[in-house]
Amino acid sequence: MNTTVLPLFRENTEQDQAEVQPPPARLGMAAAAAHLVAYRDTQDNERRVHLVVDCPFCNHQHIHPAGLATAPRLCPRASRCVGRPTGAYYFPAVQQ
Repeated sequence: MNTTVLPLFRENTEQDQAEVQPPPARLGMAAAAAHLVAYRDTQDNERRVHLVVDCPFCNHQHIHPAGLATAPRLCPRASRCVGRPTGAYYFPAVQQ
């Protein structure tokens, strides 16, 4: 009979410990381009808009709600990057 003994509850801890990672570098604040994208809400059939921001840290686009299409919130804003949480970006007021 061939049997194999498996370690339980971390009994075999030979080099099981993970390497200590240094804290991520602070990326600071950076400007980002943004534009409006209109859509129709399926819940209440209202026309709404999103601000789509080109993130300077992760090269992806982040979406922020901007309210109703008849009166979008176009004020300057700041946010954090989802992919690189130490990076904050701001985007100036968007023209309609």
